Amino acid sequence: MKYAIVGAGALGGTFGAVMTLNGAENVWLVEVDKPRVDLIKKEGINITLPDGSKHNVKVKITGDPEEVGICDVVQISVKGFHTESAVQMSKPMIGPDTYLLSVQNGLGNLEIISKYVGPERTIGGVTAHSAQLLGPNEIRYVGGMGYIYVGRIDAKEDPKVNAIAEFLTKYGFKTDVSKEPIEIPIWRKLIANVACNAFLAVTGMTGNEALACEDAKDFIKTVAEEMAKVAHAKGFTFDVFNNPGEFALKALSGVKDNKVSTLQDLEAGRKTEIDNLNGAIVELGKKFGIETPYNLALVKMVKSIEARNAMRKNKQ
Repeated sequence: MKYAIVGAGALGGTFGAVMTLNGAENVWLVEVDKPRVDLIKKEGINITLPDGSKHNVKVKITGDPEEVGICDVVQISVKGFHTESAVQMSKPMIGPDTYLLSVQNGLGNLEIISKYVGPERTIGGVTAHSAQLLGPNEIRYVGGMGYIYVGRIDAKEDPKVNAIAEFLTKYGFKTDVSKEPIEIPIWRKLIANVACNAFLAVTGMTGNEALACEDAKDFIKTVAEEMAKVAHAKGFTFDVFNNPGEFALKALSGVKDNKVSTLQDLEAGRKTEIDNLNGAIVELGKKFGIETPYNLALVKMVKSIEARNAMRKNKQ
């Protein structure tokens, strides 16, 4: 199977490095950051695995999708606000039988992808794997709860989706085809991301620090409960929405002493995915006439920090 990963950041780079380390021979990273591409071509990716072992992995990487050619699978591993441009960039790798897989956070990504290849070749992916980019070619792979679920956006069974799950499992990432519409596990993960990521980013807390603070836990629970109201209005009635706060705190325990991706982005001066996370809940709340003041406050705070970072950068 010929497999391309668009985006060589923390998670995309981890997929490429781990799959290559486990013997995959036709996995490519595609990245727009030319200095990073040149560095990884020269020196490889230095990755620390969850067990503490360190590896230097010589991955296939390019900034030119023409070099890769038509693939069986193109995995989109960029921030949500780059999804459209990532798919457009991927066109030289997309043939009539190419499937596109999103393992991104938040809402809206699958709808964008399906505009280009249709729902029959659009695969949603949900993962609890996490990683931290320590340098242009330095990754600390944190691990996580260790699962990936995949499924077509239209929820239909497909032998190729099974083959993709088997391929990912063979080369380092245990993957199952979701037995329920992939939208459901996407929303389950969204509870944790919406309730925890922006809050930890604004406060600078690690997972363990937040769990040791009653005020933090109360805030996280309230954000999750707001989201559950929106989810119920959208028609989701699965069990975790009956006690979303406890579900979010349980998921938060997996963060431990690590920094969530939104905090990593703010500290590095990068734009965050807040619009695809809490921002999406705010917009759906407006649609259904549901107040979401805690989610709106987090959006405003994160965007204020982004604006502060931009102003400081412009003064340099």
